[in-house]
Amino acid sequence: MATPTAVAAARRQDLAPRTRRPYRKHVVGLLFLLPATALICLFTLVPFAQAILLSFQEWDGISPDTPWVGLENYERVFGDQVFWESMKNVLVFGLIGFFIGNAISLGMAMAVHKARRARSFFRTAYYIPGVFSVVVIGLMWGWLYEPSVGIINRLLVSIGLEGLQQNWLGDPALALGSVAVTFVWYHWGFGFILFLAGLQDIPAEQYEAASLDGARAWAKFRYVTWPHLVPVTTIVGLLSLLGALQIFGTVQVLTNGGPGYHTMVPTLVIYTEAFTSHRYGVAAAMSVIFGGALVLLALIQLGLTQRRSRS
Repeated sequence: MATPTAVAAARRQDLAPRTRRPYRKHVVGLLFLLPATALICLFTLVPFAQAILLSFQEWDGISPDTPWVGLENYERVFGDQVFWESMKNVLVFGLIGFFIGNAISLGMAMAVHKARRARSFFRTAYYIPGVFSVVVIGLMWGWLYEPSVGIINRLLVSIGLEGLQQNWLGDPALALGSVAVTFVWYHWGFGFILFLAGLQDIPAEQYEAASLDGARAWAKFRYVTWPHLVPVTTIVGLLSLLGALQIFGTVQVLTNGGPGYHTMVPTLVIYTEAFTSHRYGVAAAMSVIFGGALVLLALIQLGLTQRRSRS
Protein backbone atom coordinates (compact mmCIF):
# COMPACT_ATOMS: atom_id res chain seq x y z
CA MET A 1 0.00 0.00 0.00
CA ALA A 2 1.42 3.40 -0.97
CA THR A 3 2.26 5.82 1.81
CA PRO A 4 1.00 9.47 1.76
CA THR A 5 4.54 10.66 1.04
CA ALA A 6 4.81 8.41 -2.01
CA VAL A 7 1.42 9.53 -3.29
CA ALA A 8 2.42 13.20 -2.94
CA ALA A 9 5.69 12.56 -4.78
CA ALA A 10 3.81 10.83 -7.61
CA ARG A 11 1.43 13.77 -7.89
CA ARG A 12 4.36 16.21 -8.12
CA GLN A 13 5.85 14.11 -10.92
CA ASP A 14 2.53 14.12 -12.77
CA LEU A 15 2.05 17.86 -12.39
CA ALA A 16 5.60 18.87 -13.19
CA PRO A 17 5.39 18.38 -17.02
CA ARG A 18 2.03 20.15 -17.15
CA THR A 19 3.37 23.24 -15.39
CA ARG A 20 6.42 23.32 -17.66
CA ARG A 21 4.56 22.99 -20.96
CA PRO A 22 3.06 26.51 -21.04
CA TYR A 23 6.47 27.93 -20.25
CA ARG A 24 8.00 25.95 -23.11
CA LYS A 25 5.32 27.22 -25.47
CA HIS A 26 6.10 30.81 -24.55
CA VAL A 27 9.82 30.24 -25.05
CA VAL A 28 9.26 28.68 -28.49
CA GLY A 29 6.98 31.57 -29.47
CA LEU A 30 9.53 34.14 -28.36
CA LEU A 31 12.26 32.35 -30.31
CA PHE A 32 10.14 32.54 -33.48
CA LEU A 33 9.56 36.26 -32.88
CA LEU A 34 13.20 37.00 -32.19
CA PRO A 35 14.45 37.29 -35.84
CA ALA A 36 11.63 39.64 -36.84
CA THR A 37 12.11 41.69 -33.67
CA ALA A 38 15.84 41.97 -34.34
CA LEU A 39 15.22 43.15 -37.92
CA ILE A 40 12.66 45.73 -36.76
CA CYS A 41 15.12 47.06 -34.19
CA LEU A 42 17.98 47.12 -36.70
CA PHE A 43 16.17 48.74 -39.64
CA THR A 44 13.42 50.77 -37.92
CA LEU A 45 14.07 51.65 -34.29
CA VAL A 46 17.82 52.26 -34.57
CA PRO A 47 17.54 54.55 -37.66
CA PHE A 48 14.67 56.42 -36.01
CA ALA A 49 16.76 56.96 -32.88
CA GLN A 50 19.66 58.16 -35.06
CA ALA A 51 17.29 60.56 -36.86
CA ILE A 52 16.16 62.01 -33.53
CA LEU A 53 19.79 62.53 -32.52
CA LEU A 54 20.68 64.07 -35.89
CA SER A 55 17.72 66.46 -35.65
CA PHE A 56 19.53 68.24 -32.83
CA GLN A 57 22.75 68.51 -34.83
CA GLU A 58 23.95 70.25 -37.97
CA TRP A 59 25.52 68.06 -40.65
CA ASP A 60 26.19 68.59 -44.36
CA GLY A 61 26.61 64.88 -45.13
CA ILE A 62 30.39 65.14 -45.69
CA SER A 63 32.06 66.84 -42.74
CA PRO A 64 32.96 64.61 -39.78
CA ASP A 65 31.88 67.40 -37.43
CA THR A 66 28.25 67.40 -36.28
CA PRO A 67 27.88 70.40 -33.96
CA TRP A 68 24.99 70.37 -31.48
CA VAL A 69 22.43 73.06 -32.36
CA GLY A 70 19.61 72.13 -29.99
CA LEU A 71 16.13 73.08 -31.24
CA GLU A 72 17.39 75.29 -34.07
CA ASN A 73 16.46 72.73 -36.76
CA TYR A 74 12.94 72.43 -35.39
CA GLU A 75 12.58 76.23 -35.40
CA ARG A 76 13.53 76.23 -39.09
CA VAL A 77 11.00 73.51 -39.85
CA PHE A 78 8.15 75.27 -38.04
CA GLY A 79 8.93 78.39 -40.09
CA ASP A 80 9.16 76.50 -43.40
CA GLN A 81 5.99 77.23 -45.41
CA VAL A 82 6.87 74.64 -48.07
CA PHE A 83 6.94 71.85 -45.48
CA TRP A 84 3.53 72.77 -44.06
CA GLU A 85 2.12 73.16 -47.58
CA SER A 86 3.35 69.64 -48.28
CA MET A 87 1.68 68.38 -45.07
CA LYS A 88 -1.63 69.82 -46.28
CA ASN A 89 -1.20 68.21 -49.71
CA VAL A 90 -0.39 64.79 -48.28
CA LEU A 91 -3.43 64.99 -46.01
CA VAL A 92 -5.55 65.41 -49.14
CA PHE A 93 -3.84 62.36 -50.66
CA GLY A 94 -4.54 60.40 -47.48
CA LEU A 95 -8.24 61.28 -47.39
CA ILE A 96 -8.68 60.49 -51.09
CA GLY A 97 -6.84 57.17 -50.77
CA PHE A 98 -8.71 56.23 -47.59
CA PHE A 99 -12.26 57.03 -48.67
CA ILE A 100 -12.37 57.01 -52.47
CA GLY A 101 -9.64 54.42 -53.05
CA ASN A 102 -11.05 51.92 -50.56
CA ALA A 103 -14.63 52.49 -51.76
CA ILE A 104 -13.53 51.63 -55.32
CA SER A 105 -11.62 48.56 -54.08
CA LEU A 106 -14.64 47.33 -52.12
CA GLY A 107 -16.99 47.93 -55.06
CA MET A 108 -14.74 46.01 -57.44
CA ALA A 109 -14.35 43.16 -54.94
CA MET A 110 -18.13 42.83 -54.52
CA ALA A 111 -18.65 42.89 -58.30
CA VAL A 112 -16.03 40.19 -58.90
CA HIS A 113 -17.33 38.12 -55.97
CA LYS A 114 -20.81 38.03 -57.52
CA ALA A 115 -19.58 37.47 -61.08
CA ARG A 116 -20.25 33.98 -62.39
CA ARG A 117 -17.99 34.20 -65.43
CA ALA A 118 -14.48 35.48 -66.09
CA ARG A 119 -13.84 35.95 -62.37
CA SER A 120 -10.17 35.01 -62.74
CA PHE A 121 -9.75 37.49 -65.60
CA PHE A 122 -11.18 40.42 -63.63
CA ARG A 123 -9.23 39.41 -60.51
CA THR A 124 -6.00 39.55 -62.49
CA ALA A 125 -6.91 42.69 -64.45
CA TYR A 126 -7.78 44.70 -61.34
CA TYR A 127 -4.57 43.72 -59.57
CA ILE A 128 -2.22 44.33 -62.54
CA PRO A 129 -1.55 48.06 -61.81
CA GLY A 130 0.04 47.13 -58.48
CA VAL A 131 2.74 44.96 -60.05
CA PHE A 132 4.36 47.79 -62.07
CA SER A 133 7.07 50.00 -60.65
CA VAL A 134 6.28 53.54 -59.58
CA VAL A 135 8.49 54.94 -62.35
CA VAL A 136 6.60 53.05 -65.05
CA ILE A 137 3.27 54.17 -63.62
CA GLY A 138 4.47 57.79 -63.47
CA LEU A 139 5.76 57.78 -67.05
CA MET A 140 2.59 56.14 -68.35
CA TRP A 141 0.22 58.56 -66.62
CA GLY A 142 2.45 61.48 -67.55
CA TRP A 143 1.90 60.54 -71.19
CA LEU A 144 -1.85 60.15 -70.61
CA TYR A 145 -2.01 63.62 -69.04
CA GLU A 146 0.17 65.26 -71.71
CA PRO A 147 -1.78 68.39 -72.84
CA SER A 148 -1.15 68.22 -76.64
CA VAL A 149 -0.78 64.51 -77.55
CA GLY A 150 -2.04 62.82 -74.35
CA ILE A 151 -4.80 60.27 -74.80
CA ILE A 152 -7.13 61.97 -72.29
CA ASN A 153 -7.31 65.27 -74.17
CA ARG A 154 -7.40 63.49 -77.55
CA LEU A 155 -10.30 61.35 -76.31
CA LEU A 156 -12.17 64.49 -75.26
CA VAL A 157 -11.62 65.95 -78.74
CA SER A 158 -12.79 62.76 -80.44
CA ILE A 159 -16.15 62.86 -78.62
CA GLY A 160 -16.65 66.59 -79.23
CA LEU A 161 -15.67 67.90 -75.81
CA GLU A 162 -12.78 70.13 -76.88
CA GLY A 163 -13.73 72.65 -74.23
CA LEU A 164 -12.83 70.20 -71.45
CA GLN A 165 -9.20 69.84 -72.54
CA GLN A 166 -6.89 70.72 -69.68
CA ASN A 167 -3.25 70.95 -68.73
CA TRP A 168 -3.81 68.25 -66.14
CA LEU A 169 -0.40 68.40 -64.45
CA GLY A 170 0.48 72.04 -65.21
CA ASP A 171 -2.68 73.68 -63.87
CA PRO A 172 -2.34 74.38 -60.11
CA ALA A 173 -6.06 73.73 -59.65
CA LEU A 174 -5.92 70.27 -61.28
CA ALA A 175 -2.42 68.95 -60.56
CA LEU A 176 -3.12 67.60 -57.06
CA GLY A 177 -6.29 65.80 -58.17
CA SER A 178 -4.55 64.36 -61.24
CA VAL A 179 -1.76 62.88 -59.13
CA ALA A 180 -4.35 61.54 -56.66
CA VAL A 181 -6.15 59.72 -59.49
CA THR A 182 -2.88 58.07 -60.46
CA PHE A 183 -2.22 57.06 -56.86
CA VAL A 184 -5.69 55.53 -56.42
CA TRP A 185 -5.40 53.62 -59.72
CA TYR A 186 -2.00 52.26 -58.71
CA HIS A 187 -3.02 51.08 -55.22
CA TRP A 188 -6.60 49.89 -55.60
CA GLY A 189 -5.52 46.31 -56.43
CA PHE A 190 -4.10 45.72 -52.95
CA GLY A 191 -7.35 46.63 -51.20
CA PHE A 192 -9.33 44.73 -53.85
CA ILE A 193 -7.53 41.46 -53.09
CA LEU A 194 -8.02 41.78 -49.32
CA PHE A 195 -11.70 42.74 -49.61
CA LEU A 196 -12.28 39.84 -52.02
CA ALA A 197 -10.67 37.41 -49.55
CA GLY A 198 -12.90 38.80 -46.79
CA LEU A 199 -16.04 38.36 -48.90
CA GLN A 200 -15.17 34.75 -49.68
CA ASP A 201 -14.96 33.96 -45.95
CA ILE A 202 -18.58 35.01 -45.29
CA PRO A 203 -20.79 31.89 -44.91
CA ALA A 204 -23.41 31.62 -47.66
CA GLU A 205 -25.94 30.40 -45.07
CA GLN A 206 -26.12 33.89 -43.58
CA TYR A 207 -27.16 35.38 -46.94
CA GLU A 208 -29.74 32.60 -47.37
CA ALA A 209 -31.15 33.30 -43.91
CA ALA A 210 -31.30 37.03 -44.70
CA SER A 211 -33.13 36.27 -47.95
CA LEU A 212 -35.68 34.14 -46.09
CA ASP A 213 -36.25 37.07 -43.73
CA GLY A 214 -36.99 39.29 -46.72
CA ALA A 215 -33.79 41.36 -46.55
CA ARG A 216 -32.90 43.31 -49.66
CA ALA A 217 -29.46 44.11 -51.06
CA TRP A 218 -28.72 47.08 -48.78
CA ALA A 219 -29.90 45.22 -45.66
CA LYS A 220 -27.70 42.23 -46.57
CA PHE A 221 -24.71 44.50 -47.00
CA ARG A 222 -25.34 46.38 -43.77
CA TYR A 223 -26.14 43.46 -41.47
CA VAL A 224 -24.22 40.57 -43.06
CA THR A 225 -21.41 41.78 -45.33
CA TRP A 226 -20.17 44.84 -43.50
CA PRO A 227 -19.82 43.29 -39.98
CA HIS A 228 -17.64 40.54 -41.48
CA LEU A 229 -15.51 43.08 -43.36
CA VAL A 230 -14.76 45.36 -40.40
CA PRO A 231 -11.44 43.62 -39.52
CA VAL A 232 -10.39 43.64 -43.19
CA THR A 233 -11.42 47.27 -43.53
CA THR A 234 -9.25 48.13 -40.53
CA ILE A 235 -6.16 46.65 -42.13
CA VAL A 236 -6.87 48.00 -45.62
CA GLY A 237 -7.74 51.46 -44.30
CA LEU A 238 -4.66 51.72 -42.14
CA LEU A 239 -2.29 50.52 -44.85
CA SER A 240 -3.85 52.70 -47.55
CA LEU A 241 -3.77 55.75 -45.30
CA LEU A 242 -0.13 55.25 -44.38
CA GLY A 243 0.73 54.49 -48.02
CA ALA A 244 -0.94 57.68 -49.21
CA LEU A 245 0.79 59.78 -46.56
CA GLN A 246 4.18 58.36 -47.57
CA ILE A 247 3.67 58.94 -51.30
CA PHE A 248 6.94 59.86 -53.01
CA GLY A 249 7.78 58.20 -56.32
CA THR A 250 4.51 59.00 -58.09
CA VAL A 251 4.79 62.70 -57.25
CA GLN A 252 8.48 62.88 -58.11
CA VAL A 253 8.00 61.34 -61.56
CA LEU A 254 4.78 63.15 -62.48
CA THR A 255 5.32 66.70 -61.17
CA ASN A 256 8.36 66.79 -58.84
CA GLY A 257 6.17 68.79 -56.46
CA GLY A 258 5.03 71.38 -59.01
CA PRO A 259 3.57 73.51 -60.36
CA GLY A 260 4.95 75.74 -57.65
CA TYR A 261 4.46 73.63 -54.53
CA HIS A 262 0.89 72.54 -55.28
CA THR A 263 1.74 68.81 -55.31
CA MET A 264 4.70 68.89 -52.92
CA VAL A 265 4.66 66.15 -50.25
CA PRO A 266 6.74 65.82 -47.04
CA THR A 267 8.81 62.89 -48.26
CA LEU A 268 9.91 64.92 -51.30
CA VAL A 269 10.71 67.96 -49.13
CA ILE A 270 12.80 65.78 -46.81
CA TYR A 271 14.60 64.22 -49.79
CA THR A 272 15.37 67.65 -51.24
CA GLU A 273 16.62 69.04 -47.93
CA ALA A 274 18.93 66.06 -47.39
CA PHE A 275 20.27 65.20 -50.83
CA THR A 276 20.01 68.51 -52.69
CA SER A 277 20.47 71.20 -50.01
CA HIS A 278 22.68 68.92 -47.82
CA ARG A 279 20.92 70.06 -44.65
CA TYR A 280 20.62 66.67 -42.99
CA GLY A 281 19.79 68.10 -39.56
CA VAL A 282 16.76 69.96 -40.91
CA ALA A 283 15.73 66.88 -42.92
CA ALA A 284 16.00 64.75 -39.78
CA ALA A 285 13.81 67.21 -37.84
CA MET A 286 11.22 67.06 -40.63
CA SER A 287 11.37 63.25 -40.55
CA VAL A 288 10.78 63.18 -36.79
CA ILE A 289 7.76 65.51 -37.03
CA PHE A 290 6.31 63.65 -40.01
CA GLY A 291 6.93 60.23 -38.45
CA GLY A 292 5.27 61.33 -35.21
CA ALA A 293 2.23 62.54 -37.16
CA LEU A 294 1.98 59.15 -38.93
CA VAL A 295 2.15 57.23 -35.66
CA LEU A 296 -0.48 59.51 -34.09
CA LEU A 297 -2.88 59.06 -37.04
CA ALA A 298 -2.38 55.28 -37.01
CA LEU A 299 -3.14 55.08 -33.27
CA ILE A 300 -6.25 57.25 -33.66
CA GLN A 301 -7.55 55.15 -36.55
CA LEU A 302 -6.90 51.87 -34.72
CA GLY A 303 -8.61 53.19 -31.59
CA LEU A 304 -11.70 54.36 -33.48
CA THR A 305 -11.95 51.11 -35.45
CA GLN A 306 -11.58 48.91 -32.36
CA ARG A 307 -14.24 50.93 -30.54
CA ARG A 308 -16.57 50.50 -33.51
CA SER A 309 -15.86 46.75 -33.67
CA ARG A 310 -16.68 46.32 -29.97
CA SER A 311 -19.90 48.32 -30.32
